[in-house]
Amino acid sequence: MKQFFKFFILFVLLQTLCACDKMEDNGDFAGLWQLTEWKHLPDGTIVKDKNNRIFYSVQLDLMQFKGDTIGLNANSRLISRFRRTADTLYIGTVFYGIKDSIVDIDNLAPLGVPADGKFAIDRLNKHAMVLRTDEAVLTFRKY
Repeated sequence: MKQFFKFFILFVLLQTLCACDKMEDNGDFAGLWQLTEWKHLPDGTIVKDKNNRIFYSVQLDLMQFKGDTIGLNANSRLISRFRRTADTLYIGTVFYGIKDSIVDIDNLAPLGVPADGKFAIDRLNKHAMVLRTDEAVLTFRKY
């Protein structure tokens, strides 16, 4: 019984150590975000709101974009790697599905992503996120 207990403790310790390299390090940025308002800056109009069901999901170094208005098909899911600094978010190459083909970043335009894939981060906490481009302000809530 003692041998089994020692083996079990060793197994648990090894599993814990092996999992450390995959730990989430995005802080408040990690999780599922729902777009609540997309405001067009030049004229102040609201382009889309929470009823459009647009979601950004962040885990590790991946972002998933989901919305009924992507255009590839209903409920399409596009995935991208991203890079983030304290005040900027950069969207990288966009893929249709995890192992599927590369698609143009313009496919994310109906979800608020600009052609250059760059956002300024105006606010980010565990409940709210505000992303800004030259043309728009996107407000999200943690879902």
